[in-house]
Amino acid sequence: MIKPLNKEQFLDRMRSAESYGDYSENAVERFYNWMYRNQNGVVQTCAFPVPPEGKTADDMGEGKWIHARTFNEFEEFCNTHSGLWMYHVYSGVNTLSQAPEYGRGDTQNIDNIDIVSFDIELAKESYGGSTKEEVWWTYQYALAEVKFMEERYGVWPMVVMSENGIHLHYQVDFDCRDDLLYKRQHLYSKHITHEAMDNKYTDAIKSKSPEHITFDQDDVSDPVRVMKIPGTKGIKSDSGRLCGIIHEPNAEDAGTITERDIRSDPETIRDTFNSGKDVSNSSTSTSKSDIDVDTTPSDLSEDVRERVKHLIKNDHSFADYWAPDLDESTDRSEMEFGFVIKLLNHDFTKDEIIQIMWASGMEKWNEETDHYRKKTLAEAIDRFDGEVQKDSTNGSFNFSER
Repeated sequence: MIKPLNKEQFLDRMRSAESYGDYSENAVERFYNWMYRNQNGVVQTCAFPVPPEGKTADDMGEGKWIHARTFNEFEEFCNTHSGLWMYHVYSGVNTLSQAPEYGRGDTQNIDNIDIVSFDIELAKESYGGSTKEEVWWTYQYALAEVKFMEERYGVWPMVVMSENGIHLHYQVDFDCRDDLLYKRQHLYSKHITHEAMDNKYTDAIKSKSPEHITFDQDDVSDPVRVMKIPGTKGIKSDSGRLCGIIHEPNAEDAGTITERDIRSDPETIRDTFNSGKDVSNSSTSTSKSDIDVDTTPSDLSEDVRERVKHLIKNDHSFADYWAPDLDESTDRSEMEFGFVIKLLNHDFTKDEIIQIMWASGMEKWNEETDHYRKKTLAEAIDRFDGEVQKDSTNGSFNFSER
């Protein structure tokens, strides 16, 4: 169903993506017809602002949203915003039964999960773009997941180059009931995402990749997730790249994962994630760096509690991290990474940082598995140089000013 590209073919596609232009109606239409062919409702479509180099969220434009009921509405929005300075164009992977007044819809407005998407990139120290060579390695990692998913479920994805990485979109058929939700995420979607991330095929790619390569796949199994639209332009890389469809198997032949295909019952899956264990039997995490600590929830010790109270009162940026004001454009991973850097700068130990992260308003820390928590700690500790001076321009927080 999918014939992998060799390296020369893939890099040729990348070069074309940098020279094509700002927009491809053909790619947008193909994506729309594949993703939403069996769905009823509205497609949440948005343009997210990107912080200019060296700036913070205060310098960003406002997010733009529509909820398209037809392809013409969808296409007009993509055409209008693609290539505009500061904007990336995204759309929801599952349609809403009704449009919200503004912004991202709620899970309660999604009756059925029709698409599960994998978002594969490399761990980066800034918001800047990945090289063609680096995107090639994300493609190799994505192909390893494709192989695993075909063997396990007999399905094939639409494969999209998202400028800095690869998106895999799989057709599924899951009810979106309360008993199938895990906090903000869908249990079955989360389950198959973690299966695909950790298996013998992805382990093989991690072992073969260059030492500086660290794969970083987000768990994007929340039903209202939005993803980059192929046929629109990304602006992270130096010259920008048109996001494009690499492989597009016939949707009718690509297969669909149903609830009957899931080998574990919802409660078992829920218990697994509550315990912080990986779904798969693999002991190798996605990141090449790891940290051997116990990330079990624990209360703040008396000393830590007093230090936190003092910082909340006297350090406005610490207070911002402790009780963050989240919105649709907030990069939660980057924000939590920044908070760990901040805590390191205040000489908190690893164990104390873990206490604080659990007690704070950091949502993703509470939602994700130990894999995410340990990776966040390891990468922050690896990057911290004794002062908060290694800048990041990704998201709402500028570490150099904190």
